[in-house]
Amino acid sequence: MVAFTTALWFIWNSRNKVRFDGVVVHATNVFGMIVGHIQASSCLVTGVMHNSILNLRVLKCFGASCNPRNAPTVFEVIWRPPPSGWVKVNTDGAWRRGLGVGGYGGVFRNDQRCFIGAFSSSLDIPSSVAAVVMAVIKAIELAWVRDWNYVWLEVDSQILLDLLCSPMLAPCTTKKNSFGFTS
Repeated sequence: MVAFTTALWFIWNSRNKVRFDGVVVHATNVFGMIVGHIQASSCLVTGVMHNSILNLRVLKCFGASCNPRNAPTVFEVIWRPPPSGWVKVNTDGAWRRGLGVGGYGGVFRNDQRCFIGAFSSSLDIPSSVAAVVMAVIKAIELAWVRDWNYVWLEVDSQILLDLLCSPMLAPCTTKKNSFGFTS
């Protein structure tokens, strides 16, 4: 935005000098003033950029110093099988704010890492938390119907874990395992 408004201001100012003061202005001088001002002002900018690649290329053409965002932190996540005799289900849910629609799903695997079932559905829901809750409810329902008595349920929602462990619902405990997941 600074580059754009600076360019407009110097062009407008030079045009007025030519038109009203009779001063001869060369385009290369105007371009030099624009570039110099953008470079000087870019050194004063603090914080990080949130520009597109196209904007970054334009700023680089003007020689502006840029402060790109840091790369996101990447965490390695390794799926671990459940203990012997257990079934593990990984669930998740998603929601689109503007449309009020979402979906949920889950995958069941046994202690030998074999796929033994999956489910998914779309639905009209009020929030992403509601989608995750529906995934957990469906996972528990399917495990009950199939008579799987030892089920390891994994979710990636701290909000849901807090809700499930709320004393207002039912007392429970959570523990942090060596993989960084709360179960």
